[in-house]
Amino acid sequence: MRTETLALYSGDVATALRKVAALGYDGVEFMMRDPAQLDGARLRRWLDEQNLQLAAICTGHVYGEDGLGLVGPDVEVCRQAMDRMKAIVDFAATYFERGTIVTIGRSRGLGHAGDPDKSLAQMEAAFGELADYAAPRGVRLVLEPINVHQACYIHTTQEGIAMVKRVNRPNFGLMLDVYHMNIEDVNIYDSFREADGLCWFVHFADNNRHWPGSAHLNFEEIVRVLNEIGYSGYVSTEILPWPDPDTAARATIESLRRYIPSGTR
Repeated sequence: MRTETLALYSGDVATALRKVAALGYDGVEFMMRDPAQLDGARLRRWLDEQNLQLAAICTGHVYGEDGLGLVGPDVEVCRQAMDRMKAIVDFAATYFERGTIVTIGRSRGLGHAGDPDKSLAQMEAAFGELADYAAPRGVRLVLEPINVHQACYIHTTQEGIAMVKRVNRPNFGLMLDVYHMNIEDVNIYDSFREADGLCWFVHFADNNRHWPGSAHLNFEEIVRVLNEIGYSGYVSTEILPWPDPDTAARATIESLRRYIPSGTR
């Protein structure tokens, strides 16, 4: 497993990359809203200069800031969301390696209130269209189950697995966030076992949304199960920048080194 940090730094990307590289992170996850506003060549150069990998591109701000979701009652909004997600896929394919991961969390949209069958059917179609677009470009997509307080559909790991199987594309998998799993799943460890082979990306955060080990989740056991199923992807920490970004980033890498010794697979 490899480690990276998320949602701790904003603004000056070059400075943030220097900081996380100095702390010993292996990679970073970019939170991306609109690739048209980014200089991809410069981002890639900054990563290379710091010997950092791109762990994934997170698309939550597509919905969080611009209100664009792949499925919902407004057809035009859904079309704009699909166009934006395809642009992010193009960005990933142009500037980063084959196999780069693009996440689908809140960007899936709210769906249709009170109509899960319609919502899930349209999500299946939208995910399939996006996966088919991403496949020849060498980009992988991962669907994130999100707790009921932040999303309308696909809350549990089991619901995520079911959707991945419905979409049935070789470049469409699952990402699991232990913060959401702790809220929604009956047993975090069994959920990881059920997702064996389908889970390509993992988010860590303790149940207080701070760095691993700051509250009550048992990360020793979580890491043991990840090793048990042979997980070899990135572990990203999606946490609050508390009490400040630098302190949180330092505490995070220290905790990850404790839970994930160097060379662990």
